[in-house]
Amino acid sequence: MKWIENYRVSSQDVDLFRAVSPTAMMRFMQDAANCHMEGAGASYDELFDSGRAFVISRFAATFHAALRSHDEIVVETWAAPSRAASFNRCYRVIRGDAVIAEATSVWALIDLASGSLVRVEDAGVDYGCDEALMIDAPLRFRVPADTEAREVGRHAVAYADVDVNRHMNNTKYADLLCSFLPDVSDARRVCALSIAFLSEAPLGDELTILRADTDDACFFRTLRSDGKVNVEAKIALG
Repeated sequence: MKWIENYRVSSQDVDLFRAVSPTAMMRFMQDAANCHMEGAGASYDELFDSGRAFVISRFAATFHAALRSHDEIVVETWAAPSRAASFNRCYRVIRGDAVIAEATSVWALIDLASGSLVRVEDAGVDYGCDEALMIDAPLRFRVPADTEAREVGRHAVAYADVDVNRHMNNTKYADLLCSFLPDVSDARRVCALSIAFLSEAPLGDELTILRADTDDACFFRTLRSDGKVNVEAKIALG
């Protein structure tokens, strides 16, 4: 079952090239998902208040075209077939008759008291199910072994980054990583984005950002202050 929400792009959603940023695109998608959760089953807040929370594991998106300020868009989202402790969700952003962006994601449902994973069959929530979406951006990827990663910056996790879980919200990473892309221009926009969320970045921590470049993509790894890998990402420009 696909859930549909309508949005109007605001001027605050666009970047210096007057195009909607990857972070803003992720926010449209995830807001639609939250509306789906609230309309078809337990909402995110209801789950959180009951001691459970969805935490993202992987996200991949392909951006086919740019959105502009005041564009009217339709965002579709749906739960895809899931198993074990992995909850799959898909998204599509549409302007008129054109598909602007597509994305897939994998989530885990966490018992907040014990920190344990809740299996799909034990979740007690039903958001319906539809066919999984196949896109070009990979959910799983590897940094090429023959590339050299170097430190390109650091970031202190602050108030503006975190959500109710008191760690960096997943949509914030796209802005963070895009800030360290080389040679971004109006002619070389982000056309694909894949992020693996490996550990949380808590409020007050400092992240070290490493980047390795290939001919067709930039690979990122962020490290927490304790040395643990926070996220890995692949970003393609086109």
